[in-house]
Formats: sequence, C-alpha cells, structure tokens
Amino acid sequence: MTDAIWSPHLQPGERILWSATASADLRRADISRQRLIYGAAGAFSLLVAVLLAARFLESLASFTAQPSMLAAFMPLYLVFALAMGALALWGFRRMSVRGPAAIHYAGTATRLLALDMAGQLIAEMQGADIDSVLASGRRRTPDVYVLRKNDPKEEHVFAIEYIDRPIDAKSFIEETFIPEPPADFPSAAEATP
Repeated sequence: MTDAIWSPHLQPGERILWSATASADLRRADISRQRLIYGAAGAFSLLVAVLLAARFLESLASFTAQPSMLAAFMPLYLVFALAMGALALWGFRRMSVRGPAAIHYAGTATRLLALDMAGQLIAEMQGADIDSVLASGRRRTPDVYVLRKNDPKEEHVFAIEYIDRPIDAKSFIEETFIPEPPADFPSAAEATP
C-alpha cells in the first residue's frame, strides 16, 4: 500500500510502522455466509408462519361450522404465526449486511488508524488508550479487537477485520503499545503456593 493514502492523516514526524488491507475474498466469504444463515432462518420462519396462519384459518372455518371448546386456543395459531412472520422479516432484513466500513488499517508509534474505501479516516485509537488485544472469530484468519482502557462495556473497540495476517497485527500492537510487566513481578505460576 502506498504512503499516499496515509499521508493526509499523519501528524508531522509520524510514520507508518505497520499496515494491512482487508482481504476482499475474506470479506465476501464471511458476508455470503451470514446472508446464507439469515436467509435460511428467514425462509424457515416464513414457512412456519404460513403453515400456522393456514392452520388458524382452517380452525376458524371449522369453528364457524361447529363450535367447540378448542376455539379458545384458536388465537394462539395467529399469535405464533405473527411471531414467526416477525422472525422471518428480521432474517430477511439481516441479509442486507454490508460488513465493516474500514478497509485499510495502520499503526504508528503512537496510534492505530482505520480508513474506509475512499481513504477517509473513520477510526483511530491512541496507543495510551489500549488496554489489551484479542484475536477472535475465524480459525485461520481471526479478527483482531483492541480494547480500550476505562471501557468496561467494550463500546469503543477498535476492530481490525478480514486481514490476511491478523497475528502479525496483534503482535505489532502488543509489542508497541502494551508494556511488559516489570522483571521482579512474579508470574502466575510463582504466585500460587
């Protein structure tokens, strides 16, 4: 990646030490998988909703022909049909997932940056704000999540997603921004009696 995309966002004297671009193949595969799951859930829910609605109409027709005590349960078919219809709508709406906006990621000696497809800065995290780094998600290419200090609900996580070498990103962040414990600090094995 050229430095031209990063130069408008760098402060004087700051330089890129690590950078990565999200893999189009990884993004496409994950988004396709999500669409398949939500589409299948929506289709199944829609089928159940139609069957329950048909059963409601059938019960309604039989009740008008010959009333019985089972008529008290008849509205349950309609309630469950509406609930399954809402679940189907949720599944179909979730199929329109687009994925994260960030495409380009970089790290300097002082902060992390994320740019969108147009090269606009959409996220940054100062190195002093970094608490810890997690790799999670896919087995071979996990996403990297950088947690902020003083953010117990993890509402402002810096996500590095769909890159080809996530462990390199995690290593860079840990080595650059997370200090090693002092040498006289006992390890967990030494601290337990």
